[in-house]
Amino acid sequence: MTLVDGKSHGLAKALTIRLVGMDEHTHVRHLHTKSMENQSADSLTDTEFQAFATFVRSSDYSDILKEENLYGAFTEGQLIGTASWQVNGDDGQMARISSVFVDPMFLRLGIGGRLLTEVEARAFQSGFNQLSISTTLNAVPFFEKAGYQVASRGVKALGTNCLLPVAFLRKSVPRLARAPAQAKAPPPVAEPAKT
Repeated sequence: MTLVDGKSHGLAKALTIRLVGMDEHTHVRHLHTKSMENQSADSLTDTEFQAFATFVRSSDYSDILKEENLYGAFTEGQLIGTASWQVNGDDGQMARISSVFVDPMFLRLGIGGRLLTEVEARAFQSGFNQLSISTTLNAVPFFEKAGYQVASRGVKALGTNCLLPVAFLRKSVPRLARAPAQAKAPPPVAEPAKT
């Protein structure tokens, strides 16, 4: 049994989270397509999903995956989830979280939360305290539970033929205040001698 978010589940011996290699992009594409089809059925039209599936098979999608710090959750060598982060924009102030997908057979086991925590921690370690994500509308509650707030709703263009309705969310985590340097203790005061 493996503990995921404090719950015992019948997952394989251990869930491993690690960087995804380029040679694993075929598995990533399959996972992203399967996950989107299963989890976004109520929030995307058939046309929108087909446009997404077509985009995932394109070389443009490969280029996106190469730019991301893409992490995968693996059990017994099988890729069952992904999440990534990268610098967002030119100002270097915000990190963008993306590619949060979990295999439908492994939903509600805390895997998405573990992956999100992993990529957030990596972004924080790199000096970012502001995060953003755009997500299909069905995933908004998941991110709100993780402390994200909806900033706006709109359409995200993935390539020229793929427009998806999304919510844009943000999360800020205050930088940890540095502990003040410990003041030197004053020298001990000698007590007057008793006579």
